[in-house]
Amino acid sequence: DYFILFSSLSSVFGHAGQANYAAANAFLDSLAYHRRAQGLPATVMNWGHLGEVGYLAAREQLGKRLERQGVLSFSVEQATNCLEYALQNHELQVSVLRIDWSLWRGLGVTQRISPRFAHLLRDTSSSGTTAADDWASADQLRNMPATERAEMVEKMLRAKAGSLLGISANQLPADRALLELGLDSLMAVELRNWIERQLEVNLPIASLMRSESLSQVIVSLCDALRQKHELSTGETDEHSTAIAQTRLSELTESQAAALLEQLPNLGAEEVSQLLNQMLGERP
Repeated sequence: DYFILFSSLSSVFGHAGQANYAAANAFLDSLAYHRRAQGLPATVMNWGHLGEVGYLAAREQLGKRLERQGVLSFSVEQATNCLEYALQNHELQVSVLRIDWSLWRGLGVTQRISPRFAHLLRDTSSSGTTAADDWASADQLRNMPATERAEMVEKMLRAKAGSLLGISANQLPADRALLELGLDSLMAVELRNWIERQLEVNLPIASLMRSESLSQVIVSLCDALRQKHELSTGETDEHSTAIAQTRLSELTESQAAALLEQLPNLGAEEVSQLLNQMLGERP
């Protein structure tokens, strides 16, 4: 009468860094649909964070990390009630989860979520700010003075790393390695993705795992931002210089001499205005 498959939310939401696990669960989902298409019984349950038994229950730190992301646990009794509901109503697929959508949305992971969940993720708040409201964009960071840039990067990295590790940003020691503080491979993937999205810096996961301290990571990020700024500025300067050289070549000999005579007393904008005037007067 029944054919029941136990899958997980990895095939519903995806699972960063665990494509093999997500694919295996997606197969279970597909098998249920295939059987139903053949007129055979099938129900697949996509379980979320079951807190009392199973894999997550045996790994307390992983369970706590999920809860910090807004993925809350549910009891065995709640799970069996959901299973009973699915079987009584001949449901094909049922996802069982408890999620704090406001916290999930605040972590910026919603970009990976299917549009079919948009109604759950929509921000309906009319007021209030999050810690991320004070963060600078990658473009702003690149154009900041070095000292100000380092302070902002430290503030942002402390907040993000602290949220992953369950440590207050102010209490996160800058002289200890993230690995010593409890950073695991899954956290490193999430932190790397955040750095790439927020700072537009491609920092290898190995750099995070092998870093000697939080300060070392901050220095690496600031160096990458500085290099991007210098590259961008250099390209702009070269372009401006090429334009100026082209325009100067259009001056007559007497106009060039007059421009050179006045050059020491003029600013960049005044030189541009005088050059425009001279070219406008050229016969």
